[in-house]
Amino acid sequence: MKNTFLYIFSLAFLHLGFAQKPQTPTPSEIYFKMEQLNVLASAMYVAAHPDDENTRLITYLTHHEKAYTNYLSLTRGNGGQNLISDELGTDLGVIRTNELWNARKIDGGKQFFSTADDFGFSKTPQETFQKWNKESLLQQMVYMIRKEQPDIIINRFDHRTEGNTHGHHTASAQLSKEAFALAQDASFELPTIPSEIWKPSRLFFNVSWFFFGSKQAFEKADKSRYIPLNIGVFYNQLGKNNQEIASLSRSQHQSQGFGDLSSRGEEIDYVELIDGKPLNSSNLFEGIDTSWNRIEGGQKIQPLVTQLLNQYDFKNPSKSVDLLTKIYAEIDKLPETIWKTRKQNEVKELIKDCTGLFLDITTNEPYTVPDKNISVKVEVANRADISLKIKDVTLNNQKTTVNKSLTNQEVFYGDFDVVFTNKDLTNFKFINSFNDFKNQFNPISKHEIGLEINSSVYVSFPVEIQYKYKDEVKGEVYKPFHVVPKVSVQFKQPVYLSNNDKQQNISVVLSNYSDEDVNGKIVTTPSYMGLHAAKPQKEIAFSLNKKEKNKEINFDDDSYNYSVRLVNNSNQTLSSNETKWIDYEHIPLNYYIKPSTTKIINFDNSNLKKKHIGYIMGAGDEIPQVLQNVGYQVDLIDLKTLKTNDLAQYETIIVGIRAFNTEEELKVKNQLLFDYAKNGGTVIVQYQTNMNLKTDKIAPYKLKLGRTRITDENAKVRFINPDMKVLNQPFKITQENFKNWVQEQGLYYADEFSDDFIPVFSSRDFDEKPTNGGLLIASYGKGYYIYTGLSFFRQLPAGNAGALELFINLIELKND
Repeated sequence: MKNTFLYIFSLAFLHLGFAQKPQTPTPSEIYFKMEQLNVLASAMYVAAHPDDENTRLITYLTHHEKAYTNYLSLTRGNGGQNLISDELGTDLGVIRTNELWNARKIDGGKQFFSTADDFGFSKTPQETFQKWNKESLLQQMVYMIRKEQPDIIINRFDHRTEGNTHGHHTASAQLSKEAFALAQDASFELPTIPSEIWKPSRLFFNVSWFFFGSKQAFEKADKSRYIPLNIGVFYNQLGKNNQEIASLSRSQHQSQGFGDLSSRGEEIDYVELIDGKPLNSSNLFEGIDTSWNRIEGGQKIQPLVTQLLNQYDFKNPSKSVDLLTKIYAEIDKLPETIWKTRKQNEVKELIKDCTGLFLDITTNEPYTVPDKNISVKVEVANRADISLKIKDVTLNNQKTTVNKSLTNQEVFYGDFDVVFTNKDLTNFKFINSFNDFKNQFNPISKHEIGLEINSSVYVSFPVEIQYKYKDEVKGEVYKPFHVVPKVSVQFKQPVYLSNNDKQQNISVVLSNYSDEDVNGKIVTTPSYMGLHAAKPQKEIAFSLNKKEKNKEINFDDDSYNYSVRLVNNSNQTLSSNETKWIDYEHIPLNYYIKPSTTKIINFDNSNLKKKHIGYIMGAGDEIPQVLQNVGYQVDLIDLKTLKTNDLAQYETIIVGIRAFNTEEELKVKNQLLFDYAKNGGTVIVQYQTNMNLKTDKIAPYKLKLGRTRITDENAKVRFINPDMKVLNQPFKITQENFKNWVQEQGLYYADEFSDDFIPVFSSRDFDEKPTNGGLLIASYGKGYYIYTGLSFFRQLPAGNAGALELFINLIELKND
């Protein structure tokens, strides 16, 4: 099984927050945050993917228990599907990473990742560990436990239920259980760094009804060994209950379609103790000292925080600043521990909140490039009757002394120049090592405003540089500010089809992000695979003036694949990668850097008979573009406006992945597909999930989908009837067509179907029974109705010629 996702990524800490205008919480929200000061409890939640986490339990831990809570998602979800666009793979991983960060900002948890790759579905943890580096992941989890020092660890999944759920899920729980023991084992050493052992008190499994198949089954289950937690808590100061906050957090997972309804009233969640100290109550932190007494010298802090809470003035929170600065100074005297750092950061935020401080660093440019001088504006507003002095401003680690005092309601405006280098690019960073993993725990605050509060305490506040502008409709708008490479090189298509051995027209788009002219040459590096000899490089001169932000350059060739690099007129290499932007309303604007490459497939389209295809898009995929490249005219069908006779113009209709899960119109307009096939058309329905179907009638005959899938992308197939038309026209389909597939062979195969459906092949994963529900063809009236769970949506955009030939055979199928 081939690992097709070569890099795992982590975002530089420069852009962890969603760009927004600086906010000041309400007095009630401030008091709620103050209550957390007296709690020194911590928890760690572990699962495999974005959206695996139980946001209701995380919210309960952070809000009710006031515990510092981390969520470790082993992967970034790049192997899944996407309900908001056709972006998959790395792009989807970027989206889901940001959705997780958004979720944590709502439920109060902290988000971390490992270097594990979400390579798609696996059936067992053993299969998962064939692609995951188990030893490295254990080291990462042990490092996280020793560094973050959780009192309790909660696994989302059960380490004992192999084969009953996604292999990634079980693997995450098994890794966590092993790491729980290894973290307290002094003989288990980590690479590159020594670390002190840490002994978490308890390890839990977060039990939920879906592990039992249904809520009804869970109600009847024996729960005597489970610990009930009443998570239906109402937080008076926030005006919301636990479930309402958690549903807002859960609803951040838009790419997965996990918008959630809130609920109110009592609600019970369950955990099971897997390892550690026994419990006599529902208090997960029972017997753990979560007061200031747990750290040396903390006894002096506890009464000060109690006094802070007792004397808090909801009408004037700034009255708490004197005591907060005293608490900050007292904490500063404590020995270095993780709790000293956490509590100082909490007090720092409370000082900012209680004073109503407005701290802002903005620029009127959305981005800059390395080695360019850019102007930023620093704004500081003192909105309380306190003594405040701006001591310094740090931009990109360069500190400038200011020493400006601000009276109540006085505002400071300052203009500063800053220069970034190639080391300061704000792209997602691709990581694949233990050292890269641990760096996510050590954010470097690159931009800070240092203040002296009440002439006694110096506090430095990290502040993001943001792009601020006025929108005629929205008013004041904040967006992330980025440092980008000077030039981006993008092939217009990741895959080109070269028809009938004719030279292919290849298009490269150059984007100039600098405000200067860029001149040089594109150096192309073509190569063949197989027996062909590599072709010589080509050099194509280009010129981008500073006003010309994008320029398309075309050249012809017929080689197998291409990479390019840019050189200036002195033959010095310029930045030659693609700057790939990820831009959605619900997450911050991001980009990552990817190699500028494309693939060219020699493909003979001379035998194709059909011309005009209709495509019903579902969850989103890139197949329509591939079919356009083949030579078909492909129209995307709008189901809302679709009328009875509209389908007659097409020779084949293709239903995209999960369309019957996402398109409400198919509840009734499925009949138009049936009628179209009955009248002589060919309908191809790609995989649909068996949950949340808009209608069970996805075919004119009985067709029941299961959860059967073939996770081995190179599993051998057995053709049931090799003489079938679909295996011979226009292309001869053999075992070779199923080689070099990516991520999986197929998913959500049909488990039960009418005898009217004829299975084309059978296949199986290792040590499993064969299944024949992956490709079914039925004659219906004068035409054909086809269901396939084969993952064409992955194979065709990846340039797999064998899969493309089979898909075209399905398209071309018709009654002569």
